[in-house]
Amino acid sequence: MVDSPSTIEEDLLGAAEILSSGDGVSWAYRLLADVSERHRLQEAWLVLGTADGTGQGAGTGPQVFGLGGAAVMPETARALLHRPPGVYGEPPDLETTTSHALGAMCAIALRASVASLRTAVDLPSGLSTTAMIEDTVARVAACGARYGWSSTVALLTTSGAAPPGERWLALAGALRQALRVGDEAGVAAPGVALVVLADAGTEAVGPFVARVRAALSAGGWTDVDLHAATARTPEESVDPSELMLLATGRLADARAASAGEAGAEPAAPVHDVASTLELELRMLPGVVSVGMGTPVVVISSSASESLHDQALRLVVRHLPQASIRLVSLTDETATSSSASAADQPVHPSHGGIDAIAGFQGSASRTIPTAAPGGAATATGAGRVVLLSATFDVARGTSEVSLAFGAARGTGRAPAGPLAGGAQATLNALSALSIDVPFYLVSAERAHGVSGQPVVVVLAPRRTGADPGTGPVERLGVASDPDDVAAASRATLGALNRHLARTSAVS
Repeated sequence: MVDSPSTIEEDLLGAAEILSSGDGVSWAYRLLADVSERHRLQEAWLVLGTADGTGQGAGTGPQVFGLGGAAVMPETARALLHRPPGVYGEPPDLETTTSHALGAMCAIALRASVASLRTAVDLPSGLSTTAMIEDTVARVAACGARYGWSSTVALLTTSGAAPPGERWLALAGALRQALRVGDEAGVAAPGVALVVLADAGTEAVGPFVARVRAALSAGGWTDVDLHAATARTPEESVDPSELMLLATGRLADARAASAGEAGAEPAAPVHDVASTLELELRMLPGVVSVGMGTPVVVISSSASESLHDQALRLVVRHLPQASIRLVSLTDETATSSSASAADQPVHPSHGGIDAIAGFQGSASRTIPTAAPGGAATATGAGRVVLLSATFDVARGTSEVSLAFGAARGTGRAPAGPLAGGAQATLNALSALSIDVPFYLVSAERAHGVSGQPVVVVLAPRRTGADPGTGPVERLGVASDPDDVAAASRATLGALNRHLARTSAVS
């Protein structure tokens, strides 16, 4: 198909209108939807930058966006990254000039989106941007570690009947009035403010929150509920990321308690949070594509434990209850296919985030997992491996990270170390798109038995159509001094035959 001048003009005018507005990277998906409808495409992808790093947007590496926000399959991403920047479709009827022109326009839009996150002041609120306020948190944490100076990090948000945008501007105005000299306030996430009370302990928190409430009331916002949570350095941590996690978890608890009592709303629409989070994830080194679903799927150019940790921290900051899956493409794999990738067909991703399960087997067979140093890890291609198991005392939350081939999955559960460790393991398996037809019955220490192992019991989920057949109850036993790790290993042990069958068919 050869596009007429009028068709090209319609594509470019439509793109210009779409790119003139939108938060995060939402404009990319609106553009793909517009192009696919105009050209009757079954699938569409936007490619920015190339595998050799040329032509990429400032602040990001090469990027691939899929129609509808679907996570792009690894083999599709590899093929697309060796093509010139632009918009590609299935069937491939988009004219080359149009494709490249749209790619150039989108590269400018991406640079503008990245720049908006890196400015010193957030224009709507007048507060410091996320990057600037996080630098302040890092600075006070370093001072806490070196000199023992106490500082408090506070997260604040609102709930109520008023529109979230109006409540956010009211909170920002109240914060500017309530800050002391030396304090700093910024944007932690849409609708959430981050305040650093420098050289101040817990005694300063109460008066500060009272000043914010008073400023809200003086502005006529008497029907708005204010929620706050704090973390202290060096008393609780000198790690900036851990301080943020502590405060974020406590704020989530405060929100949940308020929602149970008064039906509080989220501080900002979920799509705004997701779009901003996706942009921040794409700015991490090595990330080439992101699928904002359940779980959040991050596809990177190479395996990296530090990348998984950075991505997890971003997800927790924006969506505390979400899980994350990291699918890694090694440089070696990408290079081996580079010679003919530009000429190979791009296969459709067949739908949304649920399609991730479809390429799990391909990823685990053909994409080797590499350690940060480049050597292959002990993670088998078809074997689930426990990476970490922790319990957050402050939040009362268990967290488990698993690896399956090149993919990593993290699950959390708001429960004690034993039950929480078992449930978090089931959630991590779900994040890896591994279907587990069992639910947790119990997880207990076998006191009086040598080694005091943890015993986990799982029961099968029965279907109404076939209640008398299917898997039987499973029991797993594991010894480990750490409760969460023991519960996780026992859960994996109880599922060993089921997971072995899953690996065999992958």
